[in-house]
Amino acid sequence: MFDIGFWEILLILVLALVVIGPERLPGAARQAGFFVGKARRYIEGVRSEVESELDVSEFKRMLHNQEVQINELQQQIKSGVDDLKPDVSASDILTDTPSHSFYDEPTDDGDEIAEDEKEPSSSK
Repeated sequence: MFDIGFWEILLILVLALVVIGPERLPGAARQAGFFVGKARRYIEGVRSEVESELDVSEFKRMLHNQEVQINELQQQIKSGVDDLKPDVSASDILTDTPSHSFYDEPTDDGDEIAEDEKEPSSSK
């Protein structure tokens, strides 16, 4: 947490001994230990509350499940496209001509419509 080495701690203890005095130093150390412990417990409590609220592991699990479902859907789409490719040829897609005409349909008796019935007479 703090990058404090042995010499820094020794310097702090010597300064505390000079400032506080040898009679009150044990009580001050006990008080400092109490406050450091209290701060650690408070920080750990806040950390556990944040982790429980966010529940990072739950989000990671949900994200993993979504990735698996996305991969499955991509594979299904690819297999569906691959299945459709042999069924549909480019010539079927690119043709503009209709497969039949309205005038080409047979009548009820099976005969084609006569030419004079197709166009109305224009002489009167």
